[in-house]
Amino acid sequence: MSDQTSPNNSHTKTLLSGLAILVSFGFVVLILTSNFGRESIEDRAYMGDFSEETIQTRWANLEEVTAAQQSLVDPSKVDTAMKSLAEKVPRAAKSDIVVPGSPTFMKQNEVGSNPPGPVSGEPAEEADKPSEKADEGKDKAKSTG
Repeated sequence: MSDQTSPNNSHTKTLLSGLAILVSFGFVVLILTSNFGRESIEDRAYMGDFSEETIQTRWANLEEVTAAQQSLVDPSKVDTAMKSLAEKVPRAAKSDIVVPGSPTFMKQNEVGSNPPGPVSGEPAEEADKPSEKADEGKDKAKSTG
C-alpha cells in the first residue's frame, strides 16, 4: 500500500495552528494580568489596606501641597496671560522646506535635471558668445601687460 497523506495534515498547517493557539493564549494572559493588581490608592484605602492614621496623614499632605501650589500661582495673572495669548495668535511662517513627492519638489527636480536653454528672445548664437564687457576687460589687461 502507498502512504497517502491528507492535505489537511500538512506540517505547515500544524505548525501555524500551534503558533496561533500559543499567541491567542498569550494575548488572554496579557489581558488578565493587566486587569488585576492595579487598584488605585483610593480603592486600596477603601478595601482596608491602609490604617486610618495613614489615610488621614495622606489627606493632610494632599491639602498642604495643594494649598502651597495654589499660593504660587495668581489666577488673575493666568487669566490675563491666556486672554492675551488667545488674541495674539501668530501666523504660521512660510517654510523653505520642500516635502519630497510634492508638486513643488517635482518641479524643482525637473528644473534641476534639465539644463536651462537660451533665454527666449535671444538667438542661440548670441547666448553662447562671451559678453562685450568680458572682451573689454581682456583688451585692458593686454594693453597694461
